[in-house]
Amino acid sequence: MSLSKVSNKTLFSWLKHPQHFLFFKIFAWFWLTIIGTITALVFLSNIATNQVSYEKLHGPMQKNLQYTAKGIERMVLKHNKSIAEILTHPRLAKQKLLYLNSDQPDHSLSSRVPSSEIDLSLLNFTKNMPPQIIFTEYYQAFGPIKINLPEGKFYLYEIDENHQPPFFIRLKLMPVWLKVIIALLASLTLSFIFSRNLIAPINHLKQAAIKLSDGDLTARAEIDPNRQDELGVLGRDFNSMATQLEQLISAQKRLLADISHELRSPLTRLKMATGLAQMQTPEENQTYLLRIEKEANQLDKMIADVLQVSRLEAKSQALSLHQQSLQIIIDHVLNDAQFEAKQTNKQLIINGQLNVDIYCDESLIASALENVLRNAIKYAEQTITLTLSLSDAIYIEISDDGPGVEPQNLAKLCEPFFRQSDARDRTSGGTGLGLAIAKNAIVAHSGSLTLHNKQPSGLCVRIALPLGKQQ
Repeated sequence: MSLSKVSNKTLFSWLKHPQHFLFFKIFAWFWLTIIGTITALVFLSNIATNQVSYEKLHGPMQKNLQYTAKGIERMVLKHNKSIAEILTHPRLAKQKLLYLNSDQPDHSLSSRVPSSEIDLSLLNFTKNMPPQIIFTEYYQAFGPIKINLPEGKFYLYEIDENHQPPFFIRLKLMPVWLKVIIALLASLTLSFIFSRNLIAPINHLKQAAIKLSDGDLTARAEIDPNRQDELGVLGRDFNSMATQLEQLISAQKRLLADISHELRSPLTRLKMATGLAQMQTPEENQTYLLRIEKEANQLDKMIADVLQVSRLEAKSQALSLHQQSLQIIIDHVLNDAQFEAKQTNKQLIINGQLNVDIYCDESLIASALENVLRNAIKYAEQTITLTLSLSDAIYIEISDDGPGVEPQNLAKLCEPFFRQSDARDRTSGGTGLGLAIAKNAIVAHSGSLTLHNKQPSGLCVRIALPLGKQQ
């Protein structure tokens, strides 16, 4: 499928089902967070507050209030009536509540008795200000307009009892700490829900990728099959890739095991034919037949090692588990290792003992130790050290003073047929199966085998076996 077809298909899917795409979800959650925060502020802006806010009054409302003030002043002076009579006049009483604030609180008057919720004393601080729109929790006031009357100096306010302050004014009236808490709680809650929904499949993918990289071919990402966004598609593609990878590697292992198994029959016939030929060949030609026999035996061992690795990796190796003394197993392996070390003028140093019984397959544990020791002897310069210790588990460390291994190759060293360099392939004579057999044998006993370079040089192999019965 061409890139343009893929792009067109993606665009068509986006237009048809935008809610399935991560871009849409992030966009929607972003605005949902904002809307949720504003909704919370709107809902909680009705919480009772005792704060007052104001804005400058201008325009027709200011002119109308000035006209009302002049009318009151004219009626008092012209008709010689008291302020109380004028404020209760039907023409004024039909209007909004009028309040005349005096410098002397006892002389303050209003056109009618305000409700108990209205606290007109909140306007006292505005008497010396230019005309304002004053917002309080329960009412809205316009003023003051100064009026000079025979009774004294008054400040006229028009009170709107039923008018709810605008939303932004209500927000302004709310305490700062409350606004900050609302915004934080709303945004944090919605962001947490969205982040959790977004990060959960990523974490599942991460965990599955780590398991897969560690060799667990059965690892799969736990992705909701009904999830249709990019992460859902990625998770299903990852699981499909892991399934195909498992099938390919399993097929490769089966092929290697099958080929190795099939090679044994012609190899056996070759060894038999070589033996018969040795019986009938003159002494001067025996060298060639002995060479053929040696190579055949080496090939036979290689095939046996490949079959053993294949069985261990497939977990089809039948373990003959018995209670054994680990020290006895180690001593048997050390007898051959000491002899091999002396043949190459190298020293094998042993520290500690393991006088503990272990439930194991004796031949498999011995094979693992033998392969690791043989590898250490092969690449050591002078000394090989075996350290035995017992604490929460059984620990066996085998180290050499050789050149060590490049750090990027440490993790690959236990892979079948892996070698650091071609030069070592030619000179060492090994097959690259020893450490693979050792690691799989230890893992089969629920243990672990790790490698690291030691200072100043050399490779250290650390084997850990659990105490008690292995599953």
